[in-house]
Parts: sequence; C-alpha cells; structure tokens
Amino acid sequence: MQTPYQSWDIVIRLGHWLMASLFLINYWLLEEGEDWHEWAGYALFCILTFRMIWGFVGPSNARFSDFFPTIKRLKYSINNFNQEQKKHLTENRHNPIAGLMVLFLLFTLLITAVSGWMQTLDAFWGEDWVQNLHAWSADAVMIAVAVHVSAVLIIQYRYKVPLIKRMIHR
Repeated sequence: MQTPYQSWDIVIRLGHWLMASLFLINYWLLEEGEDWHEWAGYALFCILTFRMIWGFVGPSNARFSDFFPTIKRLKYSINNFNQEQKKHLTENRHNPIAGLMVLFLLFTLLITAVSGWMQTLDAFWGEDWVQNLHAWSADAVMIAVAVHVSAVLIIQYRYKVPLIKRMIHR
C-alpha cells in the first residue's frame, strides 16, 4: 500500500521524462529525416514499448487495469470530480479522466513512432499518407502534451498536491 503523496516508481518516472524529452526534442529541435531525428524516434519507441509492457506487469498504480477509463468509471469520475480527484491524488494513481489522457498519449506516440519508421521502408517511401499520418499524430501528441501540462498545473494548484515533485523523486 502506498502512502499519500508517494512518488511513482522509477520506471514510470524515468520513462515519463525520457519520452517527454525525446518527443519535445524531436518535435521542436531535430530536423525530420535526419539521423538524429530517426534515432531519437527509435529510442522513444523502445521506451514506449517498455512502458506498455510495464502497464501489464508493473506495480498496481502503473497497470492499465488500475486506471482504464471505462464508460462507467468516466461517468462516475466526472459526476464526483472533487471527491474522486482528492482520492486519486492522495492514493498516487490516475483517475479515469487522467487515464484517458495517458492512453491517448501512449497511443498517439505509438502511431507517431511507427509511422516515422514506416517512412524508412521501401514499401512506404514517399507515400503522402504515411508522412501525413506522422505529422498529424505528432501534432496530436503536442496538443495533448499542452493539455496534460495545463491540467497538471491547474490540479496541482487547486488541490495542493505536489504532482510535479512526485514525478521527479521519491
């Protein structure tokens, strides 16, 4: 059982910051099609793959089953947001709304990584739809990142829970 305000395990924290850093560097700084862009994408894909495995075998609050956003869970969480928010924050887990964001980010990162890799294959070389999918999914991730960071800052301020601190150290 985790105590209130305990941080996430090292796999979650390290994976989160590595994926965030690699994505942002690739999105804003590295040139598409260059070696560094590709290698950062491959590294991100490896970390993403490990995180997805960890979502089935990791500790309880890292598992997808802990926060999977079913319709029933989402409705309850929306209707009882203040109570649910406090409960999930003190128990160091995602509520179903946050779980929806986690899954969306992982899924769109996966689409971005796979479509980037597909562009290196002869079968998809120069295909507009693959290039568009890569660009659109990367833009979707960037928009979701902005929403995610905004929500973290708002919820941290509103509920006085050190969310960022818990993602940095124990």
